[in-house]
Amino acid sequence: MKVASKSPSQSPAPSQGRATLTLSGETYRKIDLLRGEQSRSAWIQSLVEREDERKEREKLALTLQQQYTPAVTAETLAVNDEFPVHET
Repeated sequence: MKVASKSPSQSPAPSQGRATLTLSGETYRKIDLLRGEQSRSAWIQSLVEREDERKEREKLALTLQQQYTPAVTAETLAVNDEFPVHET
């Protein structure tokens, strides 16, 4: 299946909120298999939103990992040894 593509000069302005994607037939079929009853546009939009949320979580995780320095690790382990909360 061929998907029409417009050159950047013919594409609508971003403020109009529409764009055209050029996808391979294989990708197009995969989208149709994965999206179920959801419209293609809605499915792709939700996919983009999930990816954006995933990147935000990764960014937060990296920030938190950088804050968990060796000194903080040592202090946490010392507190855990002094006040064990996971006794079996």
